[in-house]
Amino acid sequence: MEAEGLEVIGPTNHGIFQSIYFRDPNGHRLELVANTCTDEEMAELNRVAPAMLEEWSQTRKAPRHAAWLHEKEFTGDKT
Repeated sequence: MEAEGLEVIGPTNHGIFQSIYFRDPNGHRLELVANTCTDEEMAELNRVAPAMLEEWSQTRKAPRHAAWLHEKEFTGDKT
């Protein structure tokens, strides 16, 4: 993509997936994602998803149910 003159941001490590960002010809930002999570991490996310959505719908604040993902991202811990 860079060889075609597109500005690419990334890859960006989000803990359970990595992303690259770029803009289409109309200026819309697009994101390509590659999952890097384990089956156990995905199972845990599926388990807490309903509670996260409920908390968000009531508080409009970021739920802490999956904070472990962000902590893992910043520490670089892949366990």
